[in-house]
Amino acid sequence: SRILMDSLKVLYTALEVLIAVACCLGNLLVIWAVWTCGAMQRQPTFCFIVSLAVADFLVGAVAVPVAVLVDSLVRIPFYGCVALCSVVIILTQASVHSLLAIALDRFLRVYIPLR
Repeated sequence: SRILMDSLKVLYTALEVLIAVACCLGNLLVIWAVWTCGAMQRQPTFCFIVSLAVADFLVGAVAVPVAVLVDSLVRIPFYGCVALCSVVIILTQASVHSLLAIALDRFLRVYIPLR
């Protein structure tokens, strides 16, 4: 049972690392693509897309490793754990709020011209 739990912990950590790396690389690609074509200067929607990509990059670069650290066997003091968990929540909420901003922008771009 102990060996199974240890192997599952290693599998979990490996998958989290894979997800974090893919998240970082994908979002860097989005930022690079928008930046090089100069779309941010033409339409504010692309600013929202870059904002979402930055928030998601931070989730992959900071929140996922912190979540693995909190879930691991490393002993963290109570207030340290609260601080680390707060970082994870803040970064994921930043990503959700960026999605909300994009959705509102798209809604207003469709609704206002139809009025």
